[in-house]
Amino acid sequence: MKPLTECNNQHDKVMTENDTCNKGVREMISLIGTDLDGTLFNDHSQISLANQQALRQASAQGIQLAICSGRTLPTVAALFEQTLKVPGYRVCLNGAVIYDPQNQLLQKTALPPQQLLVAFQLAKRWRVRLCICGLEKIWVYQPDLLSGKAAAIKAPRLTLHSEAQLKTLIEQGNKFYKFTFNLIHFNFTGIRQAVKAAGQLPLHFVRSGRYFYEATAPGVHKSAALALIAAHANLDMANFMCFGDYENDYEMIRDVGYGVAMGNALPRIKQVAWRQTIDHDQDGVAKILRKTAIAN
Repeated sequence: MKPLTECNNQHDKVMTENDTCNKGVREMISLIGTDLDGTLFNDHSQISLANQQALRQASAQGIQLAICSGRTLPTVAALFEQTLKVPGYRVCLNGAVIYDPQNQLLQKTALPPQQLLVAFQLAKRWRVRLCICGLEKIWVYQPDLLSGKAAAIKAPRLTLHSEAQLKTLIEQGNKFYKFTFNLIHFNFTGIRQAVKAAGQLPLHFVRSGRYFYEATAPGVHKSAALALIAAHANLDMANFMCFGDYENDYEMIRDVGYGVAMGNALPRIKQVAWRQTIDHDQDGVAKILRKTAIAN
């Protein structure tokens, strides 16, 4: 459901200084959720002072917060504990791992082992980088071990050398919650072929960068995680305001009552958003929060 439907036409998508559609929104918002890269983060992968202040003020007003990211638990936890210094839900690895504000686990959904093995085979065949994400560590397979552009996830990294090694890790009881493919060495044919094959697997498979793709178990995405949080906290997703920019944010922006697309968001994200804000490098999250969700 999209509240305030009279404000949802295309003309009103872009926030303006004279926006008259915000009356009543402030009283409705019960949770603010945000993606990180391309959304809450600026171009230096930092949360700007303006964004920090806006989120702290929202928390002080009693609004729940959630970081909804493809990143691992240590990164998301550190942002709450060391940067924002407020409590919040940690929706990690695109919804595969969910913790509450008291750092209690709500849900973990691991990838099926067989799909991980297929992913490794595809990475080896098509010579693309594969990252397999555990709760706190990331295992990286890179066919020729040459340096390419690193995936935008900060966590301890270990080298994955072979399919046999991956099988051993699985047999030892290790759980993995997300894998990624990304381009290395301008191997455009390889990434296209790997993505085409992975897209046929029973997975939730999305693009979250120009040549960066992410996979979680079927039905695992940010919106499903927020639905779990809504049930846990006895809240209604119609009263959630969430921010995003890329395909791994699509369901979240579509399904909450107040989905906000960044100015730098993909057209597909903007099409399903309740409102559009400005660029992530111009404090777009803080800008719309101050106009719609928090008291000035």
